[in-house]
Amino acid sequence: MWSCDTCGRPNHRNPLICETCGAAAPGASPDAVNMALQRDLAMESHFRGLAFWYRVGAILAGVTFLAAFGLMGSLFMGLGRGSLHGTNALMAGAFGYVAFFVLAFVAGSYVLGHFLARFSNGARIAAAVLTMFGLVGEVARFVLTCMAYSRVAELYADTSYYASGPSLLGPIVLFILSVMWCLAILVTLLSSRARQVCAPAYRTIVARTAQMRASLWKTPFFVIPLVGSSLVALFMMRLLFMVRGYSSY
Repeated sequence: MWSCDTCGRPNHRNPLICETCGAAAPGASPDAVNMALQRDLAMESHFRGLAFWYRVGAILAGVTFLAAFGLMGSLFMGLGRGSLHGTNALMAGAFGYVAFFVLAFVAGSYVLGHFLARFSNGARIAAAVLTMFGLVGEVARFVLTCMAYSRVAELYADTSYYASGPSLLGPIVLFILSVMWCLAILVTLLSSRARQVCAPAYRTIVARTAQMRASLWKTPFFVIPLVGSSLVALFMMRLLFMVRGYSSY
């Protein structure tokens, strides 16, 4: 760590220029400082944040699938002793096809995160395309949800359960947040700054100033999913404790 002579702020991650004002570090090479000033650390943080969650998502999906695979395998072995042996074999075959696509998704997501963290232009385009598909999927999901809610309201219109129909407030809020998130990713990945970061010349600058590293904590693409995941984990733990508490009575 060093303190900037110009603004006095401490610097923890950047040994070449001040993270606050951009002044050169004491004793830093002028050529290295010149290259460091050409780096867009804010955009690099965005790329690193997105890449982190692509890889973490791949790992979590893989672990979840392995757990489901073990559970289904135990179920198949149990059913294999009974009279549903043929049906059991058919289900095992179907599960094998599903496993192929899940493993392909896990591998693809991890590889995409790997190259996105290295500012690959192909990974940037692939991530933007996947985000577009995700945006279309969110719109389709919201339309289907509205149709389902409308159907439920018609079915129970004469009862006291849904006298005014089920509330769409939750799905609307979730839809708005999901669309805003997808649009933020698209705007970031398709911006001119993102294209510049993914240019070969820029990657050369990064390689020559490898002692500099953009911080994950300075991008909402890392912080917001981290906070959301933590809240969900806390909610699930609280729910688990409540279920165990009720089951003990």
